Amino acid sequence: MILAVDGGATKTVALLIDENNLKVLGVGLSESSNFTAVGEQIAEENLKEAINEALRGKIPDKAIFALAGIGDSNIDTLTGKKIAERIFPFSVVINDGEGAYMAANLYSDGGIFAPGTGSVGFIRKNGIMKRLGGWGWFFGDEGSASWIARTAITYSTRVKDGIEKDSKLPEEVERFFGLPFRETIAYLSKKQDKRLIASFAARVDALAVEGDDLALKIMEETADYIRKIIGRLSTTGGRVSLIGGVMRSKVIREKLEVLGVPIYFGYQAVIGGIARLTNITFDERDYILKELGKSLRDLPEEKLMKCLFAKREEIF
Repeated sequence: MILAVDGGATKTVALLIDENNLKVLGVGLSESSNFTAVGEQIAEENLKEAINEALRGKIPDKAIFALAGIGDSNIDTLTGKKIAERIFPFSVVINDGEGAYMAANLYSDGGIFAPGTGSVGFIRKNGIMKRLGGWGWFFGDEGSASWIARTAITYSTRVKDGIEKDSKLPEEVERFFGLPFRETIAYLSKKQDKRLIASFAARVDALAVEGDDLALKIMEETADYIRKIIGRLSTTGGRVSLIGGVMRSKVIREKLEVLGVPIYFGYQAVIGGIARLTNITFDERDYILKELGKSLRDLPEEKLMKCLFAKREEIF
């Protein structure tokens, strides 16, 4: 049995499969295990919650953790490995972006862009992985949910100041965060909770679908950046894919589908750990993805909302 764990800034997904027949034996879901954002203790607690839900008393023969923060610095890499090894000694630990790459492209050279809570890209050539982006949300994370939400909130202040034309964004900010607008800005500025701010991106997307011009402008800017990243990745000459929670956006998918790039959702990245420890084909990968989706559908709606910021119909 193989346990694969994908621990990102929004959610943690744990998957247990039988290596012989690729049968999904268990799936677990919890909140963020990005230790650089939530701290070691909460990250470890959320990892254990998802893992225990997937294992249900079973003991895996192998374990692999794809964690946000690995590779960001020597200290972060060491911290992530220590957390993983406290849970399962001798487990394999990789960056969650590398796991996302393998989930989408398996062992093929090419590129991937993963816009989730944050964003990062990877280029693989002759088996060697090179990181692209992933500069963090202060200087980078363009195309991500945190970038969409942060930009939308900034534009909301412009609406309040009469610089931008009328939009529902300011009132949606108040409704979503449950505070008067100025208090919301003060609270978010002080707290600087990337995951909390990123969760507002789904409302920006919904407003864009409803026809709010300013929200639509933000989603179009996001799609334009992703289009530029695809152009950069395409110079590798290999397979190019997109994976991440932002790809749930109908607006963005419609803007990018014309490019013919395969699109995967963020929860599917956990398959990359399985690919890293085995030698599965694309058909086998697709079978596991299908079984994973079936298992997650059975989880309570409130858990999907809490961990993935989306309703069942929006995910599947």
